[in-house]
Amino acid sequence: MDLISSSASITSPRFRCFDPTNTYPETPNHRRYFSSPLSSSSPRSENSNTTSAMGFSMTSEPKIETGDFDYVLEDVPHLTDYLPDLPTYPNPLQDNPAYSVVKQYFVNVDVTVAQKIVVQKISPRGTHFRRAGPRQKVYFESDEVHACIVTCGGLCPGLNTVIREIVCGLYHMYGVHRVLGIEGGYKGFYARNTIPLTPKVVNDIHKRGGTILGTSRGGHDTSKIVDSIQDRGINQA
Repeated sequence: MDLISSSASITSPRFRCFDPTNTYPETPNHRRYFSSPLSSSSPRSENSNTTSAMGFSMTSEPKIETGDFDYVLEDVPHLTDYLPDLPTYPNPLQDNPAYSVVKQYFVNVDVTVAQKIVVQKISPRGTHFRRAGPRQKVYFESDEVHACIVTCGGLCPGLNTVIREIVCGLYHMYGVHRVLGIEGGYKGFYARNTIPLTPKVVNDIHKRGGTILGTSRGGHDTSKIVDSIQDRGINQA
């Protein structure tokens, strides 16, 4: 669920919505924020950079970093692009007896994966991507996290398994015990009730087809979604 992550202040969770494609009008309480690359090697047009009312640099350009021997990193958005002063915390996995072996598998932030595996001896290093996996530091304390899970759009095999693994992983691996299920897709944020999700609730759902949360196609009201997330105190989606 990598890009639908929102962030929190450290003392009290708050939600920030960063959606470079939204078209809803700005209001005093809801402004549009755009992703801001830390560095980019690509040229920018005169109008490609503006600044929002809250000081975020707004650009739709991808995050590109370059290095020696034609090394190119096509990076992904990160929380610190928008909130650079976020503190970090030790990953709860390293203190969990059942997962102590994971310490040797933490992924260094500088590790990348090459786009092309087979290259010529004289080939440039080429395009790389950020490697996924558990980091040694995280940006949320477990008892501050209030997460939600939503399934949107068309159905595909294994959705219930994904829901189950997220819930069980949050509970057993990261110590997060507040997880909500949003019913009926994006519209469920403001038009439906929520379902508290626990390992007991999701225990057997991987044996069923579809998604226990339901889904929907079509439009949605982004402002109402943001209001609902704020009202419920959700800080991870």
